[in-house]
Amino acid sequence: MRVTHVITRLIVGGAQENTVGSVLGLRLNPDVEVNLISGPASGPEGSLEPQIIGVPNLLTILPELDRPIHPWKDVLAFRRLTAVFHEQRPEIVHTHSGKAGILGRLAAHRAGVPIIVHTIHGPSFGRFQNALANALFVCAERYAGKFTTHFVAVARAMTDRYLAAGIGRPVQYTRIFSGFPLQPFLSAKDDPDFRQRLGIGPDDFVVGKIARLFKLKGHDDLFAVAPQLLERSPRMKFLLVGDGPWRKRFENRARAIGLASHFIFAGLV
Repeated sequence: MRVTHVITRLIVGGAQENTVGSVLGLRLNPDVEVNLISGPASGPEGSLEPQIIGVPNLLTILPELDRPIHPWKDVLAFRRLTAVFHEQRPEIVHTHSGKAGILGRLAAHRAGVPIIVHTIHGPSFGRFQNALANALFVCAERYAGKFTTHFVAVARAMTDRYLAAGIGRPVQYTRIFSGFPLQPFLSAKDDPDFRQRLGIGPDDFVVGKIARLFKLKGHDDLFAVAPQLLERSPRMKFLLVGDGPWRKRFENRARAIGLASHFIFAGLV
């Protein structure tokens, strides 16, 4: 069986780790020939490409598959994807993320791929967009949904939102939570020296958050409640793990509310 996964970019993020884990897991099955297509990884979040670049005959980078909407590049990406599908002849195309999800499914349909699956790691539309962009993405998702054999959602909320927007039918949806190896976390030990390097004292109470430093990840909510939390627990420190294009904005926010000493930006770890 031949399976091709498609994702917009391989930055360090939940959708990307989920996809890479799925692809590497499929590689262990001798009856499955798996390929991964991605656009270029760009941004301060870091890249997952080094994890798979050494795996032979696995990764194909399409420079045209760029995250920002760009009509000419998007047409080229659609054509390139269609050509790659004709070349690889997958029996299943499994798409991830907004841009790759829409273009990948349309290209797979054009190439005559019999089974087309799309995983919803996060909605491509919502209140975070202006009204025009939101309407365009909903229309695009509805259209791509006509050619989608099955949807995989990582949370019930994703299924509910897509069905409410008229995308697909309930029978087409399956919910599968993202899985990760737990042993590295279960075997972790308290390291006073590491706490000291981060500026965390032995009696400090640490609130940790692991996420890209970007909108929609809930950081604004944390900044909003931080002053009240510190009134109740003055030794509280907020450890933000991860990086992203909004790092400077969040650092400035911490200074603006007078709590820069309580926010620790660990970056990529």
